[in-house]
Amino acid sequence: MRALIAIILAASLAGCCVGGYPPQWSADQAPFNAFQAAMKLAVGMPTDVAILMVRSRPVSAEAKSCGVAGGYEWPCQVLTFGCCEGNQLIVYIAPTPDGRGAVNSWSVNKTGATWG
Repeated sequence: MRALIAIILAASLAGCCVGGYPPQWSADQAPFNAFQAAMKLAVGMPTDVAILMVRSRPVSAEAKSCGVAGGYEWPCQVLTFGCCEGNQLIVYIAPTPDGRGAVNSWSVNKTGATWG
């Protein structure tokens, strides 16, 4: 019986934490602005801290190979914030020895212009 309760509890918790991070929602939250969110990031910032600084949960998270064009391929996690293509923040997370991951770089797609 305890195992069944533990499974149900674990399943319900897994469903509420997309990407393993708790969502940060509030009724008075301002609309997402990719450029302003990018200004709060720093290279080397742990993944969980970066998500808190952006003040929004990622709409997608993918495991990819980064650095292919530069000739140095490394595994990375790509987090995308913002629901609309004209207002998106894309954050590239590099693996760290402690398993948390850290911000390597990011780019902003704001109304057709891209900053990186």
